Amino acid sequence: MDKKTFLLRRSFALFLTIVLSSTMFLALYHFDNKYTKNAPQAINGALYVLETDWTNTPIRYLMDGWRYYADRLLTPETLQQQGDNYQYLSIGNNSNFSMGERRRSPHGSASYALTLYLPEEVHTYTIELPEIYSAYRFYIDDKLKLQIGEPDIIEYHDQTQCRMITFEASGKITLLLAVSNHSWIYSGLVYPPAFGEPLNLNTTRGIRIGLCLILVTVTLMLAIFSFYLAIRNRRMNNIWFFFLLCMATAVFKSYSVVHGILTLSIQPWYSIEFVSGYLVTLLVIILHNRICDTKIYAQIISSTLAGVVCILALLYGLFAAHLTMSMMLAFSNLVFCFKLLTAVYLLFTAAIAAHRNIEKASILLYADIVYACAFVWDRLLPNYEPVFSGWFQEWGSLILVFATGMVLWYDIAMGYRHSLVYAEEQRQMKRQLTMQVEHLRQTNQKVEESTKLRHDFRHHLRTLMTLSEEGRRDELENYIRSITAINDGTRIGRLTDNIELDAVVQYYSNLAQSSGIQFRARLQIPAKLHFPIVDLCGLLGNLLENAVEACQRQENKDNAIFIAGRTQNGQLEFVVDNSFDGKIKTIGKKYLSSKRNGFGLGISSVLETVDRYGGVINLYTDENGFHAEVSLPLGIEERIPLPV
Repeated sequence: MDKKTFLLRRSFALFLTIVLSSTMFLALYHFDNKYTKNAPQAINGALYVLETDWTNTPIRYLMDGWRYYADRLLTPETLQQQGDNYQYLSIGNNSNFSMGERRRSPHGSASYALTLYLPEEVHTYTIELPEIYSAYRFYIDDKLKLQIGEPDIIEYHDQTQCRMITFEASGKITLLLAVSNHSWIYSGLVYPPAFGEPLNLNTTRGIRIGLCLILVTVTLMLAIFSFYLAIRNRRMNNIWFFFLLCMATAVFKSYSVVHGILTLSIQPWYSIEFVSGYLVTLLVIILHNRICDTKIYAQIISSTLAGVVCILALLYGLFAAHLTMSMMLAFSNLVFCFKLLTAVYLLFTAAIAAHRNIEKASILLYADIVYACAFVWDRLLPNYEPVFSGWFQEWGSLILVFATGMVLWYDIAMGYRHSLVYAEEQRQMKRQLTMQVEHLRQTNQKVEESTKLRHDFRHHLRTLMTLSEEGRRDELENYIRSITAINDGTRIGRLTDNIELDAVVQYYSNLAQSSGIQFRARLQIPAKLHFPIVDLCGLLGNLLENAVEACQRQENKDNAIFIAGRTQNGQLEFVVDNSFDGKIKTIGKKYLSSKRNGFGLGISSVLETVDRYGGVINLYTDENGFHAEVSLPLGIEERIPLPV
């Protein structure tokens, strides 16, 4: 592929990522958003619900038309005395009691009221109250239905929880929520309550919690596995960071489950949840820098800035009760700049790494594009609150986390594969040493037999002389034949001039013949080879071992192995053939073992050795058996595999 075609494909892939991620966020906005659910809303503090509405909209989110009573904790009795001293507001427009005014305190007390006109027939309804900050009483007409924490200023005690209230009603009813907040950055009713049929609301809640639980469980399982790998191999610093990243992500994404089940105080839980999101960003930046091999000064600056923001976020949460509106706005602007710089930095470093052909940097580049798109759409579409899934920035962070995990797991898998291949090579070296010892033993045995024959030669000469003098021709010829046979048995047989390779081939030749396998060799290999002999013996040993074991597993008696080798035109060429009555098992380009479950380590070691030295290998089967053809360049030094 030429450079122009590659750039066109890369540009198209990046553009497609932008389109798909933007499509995903727009789909979430339109189909998983409380603010885009079409349902009649309250006007001037009153909502009229018709019988036919339940068929079309069994769930509605009470966003508009709330009567807001600032700085007052009302009861049903005092509500009647307020007259027109209130204002109308839409839930979600303001996140605290300051109502966007710098001089007002974001903390204090307030009451929300809404009148519903229901069908005259008594019916069962359910209202789901989201997290309301930070203590409240909820009334339906004149009855106190729920109290979380203590909103009275004298005995104030903060608590929050997502709760569902089921009740029977008809006609006119009034919902009253009296809230106090002196603990957190958010105040009062920040998210719209849901109102509708009990079954539909419970189903929606169950799906939301179930999805969150699945995601948190998967993240925790990744964290546990990462911890196990990090313990097993202390040099894997990236895995320690990924373990922390998974833990922070699990905390960051667990709010739907935690707040749906437990009643919690604001501190320290909300501060932990709040800072966990920034901790996820910090750890992503650290791992991103390591994977993309960013320059050291860029790593230090980016990690330091992200760490400072994490510390500020922690202090911001812990001291939320003492913050002014100006402080909150300043921190909000800081967070905006931090997220913008993070998106730009991640995109820039990933693009540079991809340009430098750093392996797997492209995966991070695509994930960074999704993260940047999440940031952009979060700013363009602020009126978004998910029904089932998560916020745009959560999706962007999650995709970054999983993309980082994919890259790291690939590196781990490759490292594990290299370790298995290394173990196989070590086994081959030990086996090669055994072959050399056996070859030396056989050589010594032949030498001893030859020495003994020379020592006994004078006795044989006397016997030959006597038989000749007596004219016993037949006995003389038989005796000469016997001596010749003994002498032939003392000769040291060589299959090739290269001692090391000869030891390997002799070993498997004897092993094959002892199993009734015909073994033929035609090797024209010089004594000196300009190639790392240890790797060559390991490669050839693996091929011969597989050939012998394949023949041993066959039931027919016509098993045979043939090996040929030569040097030609600066190449070392080998052919190893063996009879074979099965099929090669593969997954993708990897060969499966016929002896055990999983990939064949012998073939993997052969392939890695060939690849390391820039050779060529061809493995195939036909009606004659299994064939392995290898060609390796001569005149090179030993090459160490690159660490993973």
